[in-house]
Amino acid sequence: MPARGHGTAPSFNPSKPRELLRYFTELKFLFASCGVTENAKKKALGICYVDYNTSEQWLSILEYQPYDASQPALLYSYDNWKRTVISLYPGANAATKYSMADLDQIMGEATCTNIKTIGQFADYYRKFYQVSKWLTDSG
Repeated sequence: MPARGHGTAPSFNPSKPRELLRYFTELKFLFASCGVTENAKKKALGICYVDYNTSEQWLSILEYQPYDASQPALLYSYDNWKRTVISLYPGANAATKYSMADLDQIMGEATCTNIKTIGQFADYYRKFYQVSKWLTDSG
């Protein structure tokens, strides 16, 4: 596993919750390529690559705590912990990836910046298309 801060290490910025699923996807790839299979090790590595405040929040989640024989073992699984982490970040869940507010923001920014070049229009179009396509496809 790469060291925290290394160019190949996964990273997550809590101010960009949409990137959380990508963070966990990168971790999954690293776990597979490094042979990491234990729940406790996966959770420890999951908090290793985030900033201090985020790691403290993720450490405090019940599912992160050491196994308690009085509770179902599944409660302490990596997948359960990951699901709880994702639930803390609105917009991180694939089902709530975009909203009409995101589309309104894209259009509002385009209106305020007064698009003058084909490059600016192309940037606007790509953002607009990405969000509107997702919203249309997801109903």
